[in-house]
Amino acid sequence: MEKAKFGCQLPQDTSNPDRVIRAAKDCERLGYDSVWAYDHLSPYWLRSGRALECWTLLSAVATVTSKVKVGSLVTNVNLRNPALLAKMSSTVDRISGGRLIVGLGTGDRMSAPEMRAYGYLFAPMNERIDRLRDTIRILRAMWTGETVSIQGNVSSITNALNLPKPKQAPPIWVGGKHHKILDIVAELADGWNYWGLSPRQLQERRRYLLKKCTQFGRDPHSIVNSWSGTLTSPIRTPKSSKLVEAVKAELMAQTDDETSYFIASFGHAANRETYRAFAEAVKSIT
Repeated sequence: MEKAKFGCQLPQDTSNPDRVIRAAKDCERLGYDSVWAYDHLSPYWLRSGRALECWTLLSAVATVTSKVKVGSLVTNVNLRNPALLAKMSSTVDRISGGRLIVGLGTGDRMSAPEMRAYGYLFAPMNERIDRLRDTIRILRAMWTGETVSIQGNVSSITNALNLPKPKQAPPIWVGGKHHKILDIVAELADGWNYWGLSPRQLQERRRYLLKKCTQFGRDPHSIVNSWSGTLTSPIRTPKSSKLVEAVKAELMAQTDDETSYFIASFGHAANRETYRAFAEAVKSIT
C-alpha cells in the first residue's frame, strides 16, 4: 500500500502573519505534503471571529516555502466569481511554482450567517451545487484554454482571457458529505475531502461514490480520498510521552483503509511538537 500523505490546517485565527509563516516552515521541515487555509471571512466557530483571508494568505505562504504544497480547504464558491478565482489561483500557482491544490465547497448552513453578514446571498442547495459545477468547468477551461466562453446554469463567461497561465492545471478537491456533492466528485474532481462521518456513514458514502464513478466511467482509485478534522489529543495531553499513539488512535477512529490523505487542525495546540507527533502518527499508519 502506498504511504499516506499528510497536511496541516494553518493557524490562521491570528492577527500575526508570522505565526502562520512559522507553522508553514515547520511543516515543510517535518516532511508534510501540504499546508492549507480555510476560506471563512469571520469563522463561526471562533468567538473572536478573527482569521486571515484564505487566498492572500496562501500567496504569502507560497513565497516562503519551496516544497510543501499549498491549498484551500475549502474555497467557498459563493464568495468569488469563478473567473476571478481562476485568475487568483493561476497567480498563486505561479508564485508557488506549481504547488497549488484547489479545494472547493458549496458553503453550508453553518456559514450562512457569515455570508449574509458580508452581503452574500445564501442560495438553496441545488443552486449552490450548480455553482460548484460551473466553477470547476470555468476554472479548468481558463487554466488551459485561450479565450474561453462557457454558459453555465449559474455562472457564465464570454471570451475570457487568463494570462499568465498557472504552472500546472491545479488538482481540484471537493469537500462535503452530501450525496449531491459526491455526484460532482465522481464526475469532475481529482479528490474528495470528508470529515465528521461515523464508520457506518463513511462506508455508505464510499459505496455511493463507487456507484457514481462507475456511471461516469471513472476509476475511483484516481480520486484522492482525504480526511480533515480537529485532533483533541494534543489539547488534552500536550506533553504526554504517548502523544503519537494517542493521535494515531484518534485518526484511525475517524477514517478507514481507503483514506490516503490526512489533514489535521490543532487549534490552540498548533506548535512544533504537535506537528511532529501528527507526522509520526500518520507515518506509522501505513
